[in-house]
Amino acid sequence: MGAIGLIITIIAFAFIFIDFDLNLKYFALILLTLGFGLIGLTDDLIKVYKRRNEGLTFWQKIILQSVLAAAFSMFIMLGHHPQLKLFTFIHPIFYFLFSTFIIVGTANATNLTDGLNGLLAGTASIAFLAFGLLAIKSGHPYAATFCIIASGAIFAFLFFNFPRARVFMGDVGSLSIGAALAGIAIIIQKELWLMLIGGIFMIEALSVILQVISFKLFKKRVFKMTPLHHHFELMGKQEVWIVVGFWILAVVLGVTGVLI
Repeated sequence: MGAIGLIITIIAFAFIFIDFDLNLKYFALILLTLGFGLIGLTDDLIKVYKRRNEGLTFWQKIILQSVLAAAFSMFIMLGHHPQLKLFTFIHPIFYFLFSTFIIVGTANATNLTDGLNGLLAGTASIAFLAFGLLAIKSGHPYAATFCIIASGAIFAFLFFNFPRARVFMGDVGSLSIGAALAGIAIIIQKELWLMLIGGIFMIEALSVILQVISFKLFKKRVFKMTPLHHHFELMGKQEVWIVVGFWILAVVLGVTGVLI
């Protein structure tokens, strides 16, 4: 639960540098981030106090996340009719479902990525920085401000988490980071860019999905272990080099996402 301080830092600086009176969507983003953080906090507390490896059940987490994501998506759609760059004909109902799915999916993908010291913190900090540059290019100064705050706060957390972890993020951090990143992508209408800039998170989540499908259908495993970073661990790669390798890939994906 070490990311409690991380979330407080992001929220505190956001209240200092963002004018919420004229930009209620960023206040909604804060509530989304805080809400997913509280889900993660509840999950972490159950694990600690009941001394078991599982906290909230899968469906409890998905339902709570979906309610929060749906509320955020509805609020954003009521404020302005967002349209995907590649799908300007999309119906509002489908966009509502799409944006809700993006938030829940990204939050759980970042949760899966949080498995090695500094892996999520490093890749998430890079992703927020990339989205900050995208926000500047697309004329969203407050979105850029939020991204820079989040990137800086996560990077500060990384200082205590790599190469040896002194503070563990927990679900309170991993879920809130993913929700905030997806929320920013929706606000600046760069939803599809999330698949590129957040490619590390997608790869990690897809590795789990492929593993489950392959084992259920064919009784065979595609990877030695999932999420993907554990596959490389079982191949004998050192944790530090796995993390650094993922960081480098995150930089490449981030730069590509900003330039295209």
